[in-house]
Amino acid sequence: METERLILRPWTEDDAEDLYLYAKDPAVGPIAGWPPHTSVENSHGIIRTVLSVPETYAVVWKETGRPIGCIGLKFGAAADLAEREDECEIGYWLGVPYWGRGIMPEAVRELLRHAFLDLHLSRVWCGYYEGNVKSKRVQEKCGFRYERTAEGMDVPLMHERRTVYASCLSAEEWFAQKGDRCGTAVLYVHGQGGSASEADHYRSLFPDCEVTGLDYHGTTPWEAGKEIREAVETLFTRYDDIILVANSIGAYFSFCAGIDRRVRKAYLISPVTDMERLILGMMEQAGVTEAELERAGTIRASSGAELSWEYLRWVREHPVRWNAPAAVLYGSDDALIPRAAVETFAKEQGASITVMEGGEHWFHTEEQMRFLDAWILAEQAKDRLRKQR
Repeated sequence: METERLILRPWTEDDAEDLYLYAKDPAVGPIAGWPPHTSVENSHGIIRTVLSVPETYAVVWKETGRPIGCIGLKFGAAADLAEREDECEIGYWLGVPYWGRGIMPEAVRELLRHAFLDLHLSRVWCGYYEGNVKSKRVQEKCGFRYERTAEGMDVPLMHERRTVYASCLSAEEWFAQKGDRCGTAVLYVHGQGGSASEADHYRSLFPDCEVTGLDYHGTTPWEAGKEIREAVETLFTRYDDIILVANSIGAYFSFCAGIDRRVRKAYLISPVTDMERLILGMMEQAGVTEAELERAGTIRASSGAELSWEYLRWVREHPVRWNAPAAVLYGSDDALIPRAAVETFAKEQGASITVMEGGEHWFHTEEQMRFLDAWILAEQAKDRLRKQR
């Protein structure tokens, strides 16, 4: 992540000397609840054991390319203040030579953007120990509101107890601070084995939009669909329009999310459009009958896939419906989704379909990605032409 003066990136073991330079100062760590570092080796160990966790970043000063502080999001048991799974706690510190320049509020604002737009969290908590006036000011500048005071909180690394003042910022408050709804958001929903980071590829194709990827965790259409629906509703509180880019099973989960009323247009890449046929094909390949699956509930196929009677029944009870404008990209050599299934979907839902001869289910080669990019740009040009007419 990048701001005007900073880069937020994961820590590496090569950062040990820079970390020690600032973390050895007794004015930095103790007030935040941890002791000063005692050596470069100590800092090296802290990077390996503490700062290597997900969503923990070095605050890098652009002018030098060197870390000057740290910022991160804590979840679950690692967070003292967060109350739900869709909440987190933010923590930070900055080297003394850089105090008083508005650097930490700049970093916090960027991480809040990441928390609410990329991770789709509902609330971010932040606390400060009694006497840490600088941390309090950072929170105030970034829009946090005081929530509660906790006395006698254990500070294990310092072997003492302190009073903690907890502040909170909700997604609704954050969006309200940024002003009225405006512009267009692009939500990317990845396929199986993919990740939200794939959204980065689409930023250059939608230069005037806020592009974000959803790192959903559900493996069933009802679980993943709920996550997608919540992400879209959050975006809708801020943006006038939402564009969906969905890949493979991510497209199917999006169909199940009931979001078409919020989506201006969907770009569907190798979409799974007939999940029932796909499941029945897997059952046939594994030699499993419907009666056997119903009796067993779940069966692990030799391919490693888990066949589920509940899943199949849900798919049959919830046929695909999609009423928003959509464009489909399909590879002629797709070994997973039959062309007839995609063509039937396109006809029934009124979607356009583009076929890449020689393309695969997973668009990943340089040639395939060029074709994908050209397809999106061509669809955008068609939309502009329709508007002019």
